[in-house]
Amino acid sequence: MKKLCLFFLLACLSSPVCAQLRTDGATASFQGSLPPKPTAALSAEQEAGIASELAVVTQAFEAVKQHPRAADADIFIKAVRYALEFHEWYDKKPEDGVKKATALLDEAKKRIAALKKNETPWMNGSGQKVLGFYSKIDDSPQPYGVEVPEGLEFGAGKKPVPMWIWLHGRGDTATDLPFVYSRLMAKKPGQFQPAGTIVIHPFGRYCNGFKSAGETDVFECRDDATKRFNVDTNRVAIAGFSMGGAGAWHLGAHYADQWVCVHTGAGFADVKRYQKLTPDKYPVWYEQTLWGVYDVPDYARNFFNVPLISYSGEIDAQRDSAEYMMEVLGKEGLHPPHLIGPGMPHKYHPEVIKEVQAWVEKAVAKGRDLFPDEVHIQTKTPFYGRMKWLNLHGMEESWKEARLDAKVVDGQTIEMKSQNVTRIVFYPPPQARKGGGALKVLIDGTPLKLKIGPVASQFETFMSPGPKVAGAMCRLIKENGKWRDFGNAEPFPHDTPAGGKPGAHPGPMDASFMKRFLVVLPDGKSSSPAVDAWVNAEAAHFIQRWKGLMRGDAHVVKASEVGDIYEAGKTQSLILWGTPESNSCLKQLAASLPVKWDAEKVSMGGQSFDAKTHVPLLTYPCLKSLGFEAVINSGLTFREAHDKTNSLQNPKLPDWAILDITQPPSAAAAGKVVAADFFDELWQVKK
Repeated sequence: MKKLCLFFLLACLSSPVCAQLRTDGATASFQGSLPPKPTAALSAEQEAGIASELAVVTQAFEAVKQHPRAADADIFIKAVRYALEFHEWYDKKPEDGVKKATALLDEAKKRIAALKKNETPWMNGSGQKVLGFYSKIDDSPQPYGVEVPEGLEFGAGKKPVPMWIWLHGRGDTATDLPFVYSRLMAKKPGQFQPAGTIVIHPFGRYCNGFKSAGETDVFECRDDATKRFNVDTNRVAIAGFSMGGAGAWHLGAHYADQWVCVHTGAGFADVKRYQKLTPDKYPVWYEQTLWGVYDVPDYARNFFNVPLISYSGEIDAQRDSAEYMMEVLGKEGLHPPHLIGPGMPHKYHPEVIKEVQAWVEKAVAKGRDLFPDEVHIQTKTPFYGRMKWLNLHGMEESWKEARLDAKVVDGQTIEMKSQNVTRIVFYPPPQARKGGGALKVLIDGTPLKLKIGPVASQFETFMSPGPKVAGAMCRLIKENGKWRDFGNAEPFPHDTPAGGKPGAHPGPMDASFMKRFLVVLPDGKSSSPAVDAWVNAEAAHFIQRWKGLMRGDAHVVKASEVGDIYEAGKTQSLILWGTPESNSCLKQLAASLPVKWDAEKVSMGGQSFDAKTHVPLLTYPCLKSLGFEAVINSGLTFREAHDKTNSLQNPKLPDWAILDITQPPSAAAAGKVVAADFFDELWQVKK
C-alpha cells in the first residue's frame, strides 16, 4: 500500500494535468488568493517598459475596435493589461514574463495591422489558433484556443464540421497571459485529436469550474466557433478532465440537450461527498439548499437525454466522484460506461484514452436527435428546466426536486408525468402531429385536448435562439391541483399563483452575474457613515474580484447617470449599491421592494434591525419590466476563502439576507448574517 501511494504521488507530481491533490480538493499551488501572487516578479523598470509598449498598442487598437473580429487582437492587449495590474508573473525568472508579454503585444500589432486591411490571416489553414469574442455579460474580450486538423476544410460554403469542446483542468496561475501565450505558441496537440473534427478550448473565465460567468463563457465560445468554422450544431461533444471533468459533469447534466455526447474525466460532481462533509461540518441550511444549483446528482435523470461516458484512473482519488455518479445513475436505470485506466493516478491511460475517443467519435458521427420520442427533466430550479422540445417553466416550490417526463405514445398523443411542476411549455415534435390540428396530452392521469400551433423550424425549439413563430408553443398550467390547457398565443402572466418563479429570473443573487449586468454606485450619502463605508468597500471589492476572478471589467455608473431605472433594466440586471437615501435608483425602486427601509430601521419578514448597523442584500424582479431583476448590495456571494477548491465556488446566500456590518467583512463573508431566506414562488417574503 505504501508503494502504491508513493507511486500515485510521484505520478501526480510529474503529470501536467494533476491539478487537484489535497483531500479538500485544493490545489497544491493555492496561495490563498486568485490570481496568486507572482513567483517571478518583474522589476519596476521591466513593468514600466511593458506598460509603455502596451499604451502604444492600445492606441493603435482604437483604429480597429469596431471591426467584427476586433476581439482577436483585444485578447492580447487585455492579457498584458491584467498581468500588469495583478502582477501575474508565474515563470521561473522575470525575463520569461517579459518575453511572454512582448510576444503577445507583437501579435496584437500584427493582428491590428491585418484588421486595418480587413484581413484575418490567423484564421487560415490548420493547426493551433487562439481567437477571441466579446462577452455579452460585460463586453470583455475572452480568449479560446482552437485545434484544426490538417487538411480539414471549413467555413462558409464548405461541409459543416463536427466539434469537440474541451474543458481544461484547474491552474491557479493559468490567467489570461499564460493561457493566451500557450495557445499562441502551442506546439503539442491536446488530449484528443478526433479525425476531421475541430477542438476548441474555452478559457471559461479562468478558474471557477465553468460555473457562473464561466458557464456562459462556454456557450458564447461555442457559438463564436460555430459561426467561424461552420460547425454542425448536431455534432458538438463536450468533454473535460479534472476541473474540466467537473465542468463536463455540470454542463452535461444541466444542458444535456445541447450536446451530441458528454465525456467526463476525473472531475467532482457534488459538494458534500467531494468535501467529505459530515453533519457536524455542514454549513447553514440555505447554503446546503443552494448546493442544488450545481450538484450533478440532483440532475442525474437528464442524462437520459444524452450519451455519457466517464473515465477515471484506477488509483485516482477523484475516481470516487465518478463511482458515486454511477450509483446515482444506476438507481434511475442508467448505466453509462465508466472506463478505468489500470494503475493510473490523475491522468489518462494511453490505451484507454483511445477507447474514450472511439466512443465519442461514434456518438458524434450518429448526431444529435432534436426531437426524440422521450424527454426527461430533473432540476432544483426552473433556470435549468429546458430540455429538447420541453420546458419545465414553473415549480410549486423552488429548490425542491422537480421532475418532468414526456413521451410520444402515438402520432397524436403525448403522456407526461410531473413532480413539483406548475407550468409547462413545449413544442409538439413532428412525430406527434398526425392528429390534424389537435393533440392529446395525458398528464398525471388528466386527459387534455390541445390545439397545435404552426410548424416551426428546428431552431424554434429550446435548443438555440433563432426566428420565432408566434403561437408555435403549447402551454399547460396547474391550478388548484388540476392541469389545464393555457393556450398557444399568450405567455404566462408573472403573477399567477400557479406560476412559480420563471426560468429567466429564479434567484438567487448570484444568478444575475451569468448575464449582462450594470453596477450602479451611490450618488449621495445615507444617515449612517458606517453603512456608507461598508457599501463603498464592498462595491469596490466586488468590482476588483470580478476583474481578478472572472477576468472582465464590470460596467459601472453612478445612480445619477441611470435615469429611469426600468428603462435601464430592460437590457441588463442592475446591481444597486447603497440605501434609498444614498442611491437615487434605489429610491425609485424602494416602494416596490419587500423590505421597509429608512434611516432608522430595516424591516423584513417580521423582523426589524438598526439601519445604522445593518444592510439588506437581495435579488428582486422589477415587475414593470419583466426583462430584468435588481440585485441590492451584493456581488458574487462566494468569496476568497472558497477559491481553494472549485467545488466551493457556489452561491452562499439565498434570495435575501440581512447583514450585521459591525462584524467586518472577511474572506468568507461580507458581514454577519442575522436573517436570510428564499422568497416564495410569487416573490413574497415567506411567513
